[in-house]
Amino acid sequence: MPDSILEIGKSALETSEMKAKMLMNNVANAQTPGYRKSDVITSSFPLALENATRSVEAPKVIGAYNNLQYGAMFKTGASTDLAIGGDGYFVVQSNEGEFYTRDGRFYIDSEGNLLTSSGNFPVMGQAGPISISRGSKLEISKTGAVIVDNVQTDQVRVVKFDKPSSLVSVNNSLFKSPPEGLSYQEDTSPNIAQGFLESSNVSVINEMTNIITTQRSYELAAKIIKDREADMQKMIEIGKPAQ
Repeated sequence: MPDSILEIGKSALETSEMKAKMLMNNVANAQTPGYRKSDVITSSFPLALENATRSVEAPKVIGAYNNLQYGAMFKTGASTDLAIGGDGYFVVQSNEGEFYTRDGRFYIDSEGNLLTSSGNFPVMGQAGPISISRGSKLEISKTGAVIVDNVQTDQVRVVKFDKPSSLVSVNNSLFKSPPEGLSYQEDTSPNIAQGFLESSNVSVINEMTNIITTQRSYELAAKIIKDREADMQKMIEIGKPAQ
């Protein structure tokens, strides 16, 4: 029969490794505009260890989630940088269909297409992909109107989801609908700030604290395994017939 203490310890090691990787990814993207931090939901290692004599259930990852809390706005002054001052997501077009993002780092390519800096996806307007002649004066109004050389040419698409927590992360900055779909409404009057970006919602201090806590959990699990293996080795030695 498998040893429950060893099983719990090994599972705790795997869980701690997964959590540490996610936390380090959050820290690495702390300066990525529109990035949403993620974390894992785990069962309790101490509780599983306490119940080891009654159950072989080990601590494990039971889910993951994206924290969708908004980040702070900061000024860039670039005419193609946009931030949403409230609910909603920009709509961009990918080969997989529509993606949604609050990362408003956009640029105009040589053909006049407004694209995302991450992935080079076309930014969608109510009339389709937004197109702007290079060298033209670009204004994006608070309500999302695209004004080129003082003429409105389109409206930036911004959508609001009934259950944004159900969005599936592509890279924690881009999201897509789950396979079963997700209802949303077109926001025809979003609160858009031109020349601003929304920062990541990652707190480096909090994430570093969590990394230290996770490291300690890993060390505890490793010690449990080491001590248990030593005890088992002693029992094996005791059980050997005398020479």
